Amino acid sequence: MTEIYYCKECGTRMEGGYDFCPECGSTVAESQVSPTQGDNVQRRREPPQKNASAMSIKAKIAVAGALVIVLLAAGAYFLGKYLSDEQRLLNRFEQTIEDGKPDKLLEMLAASNGNMPVDRHTAEGIANYLKTDKEAMLALLIRLRGEAEQLRTDGSQSFENDKDAAFVYLHKKETKRWFIFDDYELKLKRYMVPVSANYEDTRIFVDGREAGTIRAQGDMIELGPFLPGEYSFKAVYEGEYTTLEKEFPIKLFPIGNDADRVELALEGDYVDVYADNSYAHIFINGKDIELAVGDGQHIGPIALDGSNKMQVEVEYPWGTAKSEELPIDGNVLEFNIPRLSDTVQKDVMDATYDFVNGWMQAFRDRDVRSLRHVHPDRTRDLAEIFADMRANDEFYVGDLHRVTFDLDSFGLNQYAETDYVVSVKVRVEYSEAFYYSAFEETAVPVEGVNDNEYRLQYQNGQWLVTGWSVANDVGMAHTKIYE
Repeated sequence: MTEIYYCKECGTRMEGGYDFCPECGSTVAESQVSPTQGDNVQRRREPPQKNASAMSIKAKIAVAGALVIVLLAAGAYFLGKYLSDEQRLLNRFEQTIEDGKPDKLLEMLAASNGNMPVDRHTAEGIANYLKTDKEAMLALLIRLRGEAEQLRTDGSQSFENDKDAAFVYLHKKETKRWFIFDDYELKLKRYMVPVSANYEDTRIFVDGREAGTIRAQGDMIELGPFLPGEYSFKAVYEGEYTTLEKEFPIKLFPIGNDADRVELALEGDYVDVYADNSYAHIFINGKDIELAVGDGQHIGPIALDGSNKMQVEVEYPWGTAKSEELPIDGNVLEFNIPRLSDTVQKDVMDATYDFVNGWMQAFRDRDVRSLRHVHPDRTRDLAEIFADMRANDEFYVGDLHRVTFDLDSFGLNQYAETDYVVSVKVRVEYSEAFYYSAFEETAVPVEGVNDNEYRLQYQNGQWLVTGWSVANDVGMAHTKIYE
């Protein structure tokens, strides 16, 4: 006879011998056994009512699995929200700056700025700038948090085209993280930089590379685009007289506006030149600028820092006279030109001495052909005198004893570009006498001293006496004597 049981806990039917319920594990008591009354009749009990609070293992597993799924989903949700949270991004950015870690900043910026790659130099420049300028860092964070609030509330995507955005701005990605969460990234603005210079045809270099040319004074050109960072702008002006150049360090970290205009002001000025010869030509750094002192022009633009040198020169028929070379370090330069070299002075004294000797000989001969180093105008004057002497039987006797030149009296006057007159004061010691043959056959010379100033011109390679006059102040301190 087969015995049939029903579990008193869960009501599970059991056939045969069981000590424990196969479903819930409860102990099977003897009172639960209900044997049949005959071989063909089975005795059975009505199954007891199941406890409403009882739960099968399968149900428990199902509930536990569902709970795990809910927890995982909730965890994933909060993880996704955490990973995509814009405030967390800004906190990471702030911490990276405070820690001075440009490499981490580069990782944050590189992926989001692919159309204009960010290198370590850019990241390092941003990190250094914000770490050292606390006010700029605070202003930037305030602006970024304001952008985050606006992106959350009004559906904006980016501040890329916002002129009031800072050089770092917040951008909402077009794709959502896990198709659910708004995701954010930091991006860098690109700037076109307006540049001007104070001299025309100024060439502009950025970090050593030529970037453009300012064609006219006051004009402006735009250079770029540039990422935020520190740049070296250099202006180079190659002028007629000199080259001006200067480097300008530029920090391109705008907060709240576009890039400011960069004005590259070169330090050039004008210099007035004076000399004791207005026909002297001006030389700068050894080059003739084809201007004379008397032209009355300002020379420039040119740097007044002493890096350039100026000198004036005069081309005389007998040679070149040069002034001292002076540094250009002010708005006015004055030059003294050595009037006559020792060689030229000797040539003038030789010519004057020969003239005096020839003058006396010509009077003795009553013939201009005995004259030496005399200007043609004076030759004509003396020819008339000699003609009168011959007509009147007038004669001359004389001897030249000594000619003393005052070396401090040399002067040079230039009346035109090729018209030069040299003057020198001379003491002439002699003996002479004039007489008429009708009254005496000869005469006794009388000693005499004349102080004269002789004037000479340089013509055809020689000095010619053009005139003379009485001098009252011939000096004897520094002299040269011809005998």
